[in-house]
Amino acid sequence: MVELEKEVLPLPPRYRFRDLLLGDWQSDDRVQVEFYVNENTFKERLKLFFIKNQRSSLRVRMFNFALKVLSCLLYIVRVLLDNPQEERQDCIGGLNCSKQNTSSRPWSEFDWKLIIWVDRPLPLWALQVLVAFISFSETMLLVYLSYKGNVWEQVLRVPFILEMISTVPFMITVILPSFRNLFIPVFLNCWLAKHALENMINDLHRAIQRTHSAMFNQVVILISTLVCLMFTCICGIQHLERAGNNLTLFDSLYFCVVTFSTVGFGDVTPQIWPSQLLVVIMIFVALIVLPIQVRHSR
Repeated sequence: MVELEKEVLPLPPRYRFRDLLLGDWQSDDRVQVEFYVNENTFKERLKLFFIKNQRSSLRVRMFNFALKVLSCLLYIVRVLLDNPQEERQDCIGGLNCSKQNTSSRPWSEFDWKLIIWVDRPLPLWALQVLVAFISFSETMLLVYLSYKGNVWEQVLRVPFILEMISTVPFMITVILPSFRNLFIPVFLNCWLAKHALENMINDLHRAIQRTHSAMFNQVVILISTLVCLMFTCICGIQHLERAGNNLTLFDSLYFCVVTFSTVGFGDVTPQIWPSQLLVVIMIFVALIVLPIQVRHSR
């Protein structure tokens, strides 16, 4: 989700979160009345609702956060329903994917089809397509409203790129049903949820003006960063190991906790080079991102 501009002055300190979301600004004398000029065009009216108005903007951010969390939950449901050891009947052109026997093969040999294709039931696919369409529409609308003459400034943002990765493939599967079981890294939406949470916290801090909550906000962001790192590593290793050890989500969680805590029992390990490479990348990312977040939280 694109970063929205801050154009509205803070509200009085006695303004409450409940009033911010549910209060009637026309009958509440505590609310700072805001006047806007040149709001006659349709674009300006949309910009007033999605960006400038504090109450409606906060609702949009909360809806976006809930949408990203829902997409991650749907991904977990898809993983729990998946069985990579069954024959793949839904590949392109009805091509069957062979079963795996990883115990008797070298670590460098595996079936890429088990990584590219997954089992996705039709009702779950329909829900994921609906969530992706809503998220894509909201993102494109905010890009349009925030456009200031440089389209590359909007397109090259990391949140926008992640949004396209997790939404566009689902809409392609509507046009090309043979790609319905294509793997899509929906778990990356956890970073978009973190981005929406940061914007939501900043809006609340600006609107309610609680100066003592600044440290609390930074701690929440630090914890959300750690959760996103763990969730990305867990889902990534679990998916790649479909062609290896066929780890469950709990096995992947156990491996990530043991690895990131530097305990390293060694009873659960990645068996193929893509998952081993992902572990190395995630360790380097954690060593770079976490110190930055800790420094900002001080």
